[in-house]
Amino acid sequence: MTLAVAVLAIFAFSGVEGKNYTVVSKTQRITAPPEGKVLVNFHRVTSYGGAYIFPIFTLDGKYLCELPGKAEFQYVCSPGEQVFMAWADQVTVVKADLAPNKVYDIMVDVGMGMMKANIMLNPMLQDDPRRPRLPEFEERARLISPERTPAIEKHEQKAQKRVADIKRDFLSGTKSDRVKTLGKDDCR
Repeated sequence: MTLAVAVLAIFAFSGVEGKNYTVVSKTQRITAPPEGKVLVNFHRVTSYGGAYIFPIFTLDGKYLCELPGKAEFQYVCSPGEQVFMAWADQVTVVKADLAPNKVYDIMVDVGMGMMKANIMLNPMLQDDPRRPRLPEFEERARLISPERTPAIEKHEQKAQKRVADIKRDFLSGTKSDRVKTLGKDDCR
């Protein structure tokens, strides 16, 4: 009996999530965006949080990826305002004002949560003490590129109510003070 309880506790607190919707392809790193576009790098530099994989979405509810530990995801987008959101125990939102032909970085940090690991999207500002370590992070990270599969599309569709609630609460509601910002000058 105690062995069964111990095994259940290990799974409950290790951060293992039952569903992983990301089918990952190997990809080549890009160092600059295509002309007129923006490159945003999402870095999860530790494996803290176990195998728990956190979904990251855009403002319009587009699923970007579920980023495993010690991995990086590169997203090419249009300049101007972009909003990124993720959730686990709590919601995290980053509102970015991005300049064309620039590269930006967002750290995907994992901390303690009530029932499972918690995700935090932290924009890398110019004065971030981790900025000098970006080459090291990129060298040891596994670069992922999620493929659009029927499972991802279904997961994305199921998440739309949550995305709408987050937009309402964080962008124009009572939680707008919790939104983190990434400015045009916070590029590499």
